[in-house]
Amino acid sequence: MRRLIVLGLLALALPTLAQAQVQPQTLTIRGLGDTPVTLDVAALEKLGPSEVTDSREITAPSGRERIDIVYRGVELAKLLEANGIERLDRHGVRAATVIVIARDGYRASFSWGELFNTAGGRRVFVITGENGRPNSAREGAFSLRAFADLRPGPRHVRDVAELVIELPR
Repeated sequence: MRRLIVLGLLALALPTLAQAQVQPQTLTIRGLGDTPVTLDVAALEKLGPSEVTDSREITAPSGRERIDIVYRGVELAKLLEANGIERLDRHGVRAATVIVIARDGYRASFSWGELFNTAGGRRVFVITGENGRPNSAREGAFSLRAFADLRPGPRHVRDVAELVIELPR
């Protein structure tokens, strides 16, 4: 009887475990044309990733400590350029919004002007690795950080699924 209960519980848990382990490892870009663009980590690597070091102060058992985290990824603007944002109407695209959407539905947004016409735009990265390793499961295959933001939390997007370019109507 005990064996049947254990087998029954395992049968119920297997679909959930399978879903948890099979996380999509792709990023989809919508709004650059009629067909969405789907990329994997290897496609981003071909764009020539950069590394960004972020220093922060943390509280440790021994007190306050300063740590450096080295992120590897591609500038969001460079990723959009490589996938054809310049083919959009040149006047309309200047009023475009780029929406970054996580698999859990969390969203952050950037204007075209912010990404392509400010120094801060060159510090918005789609990240694929941290400290020489691929992103953790918590971060997902792709995460996004805006390193020039004064308050980085609101536009730190974990497990990025989509980039959507919205043009004004």
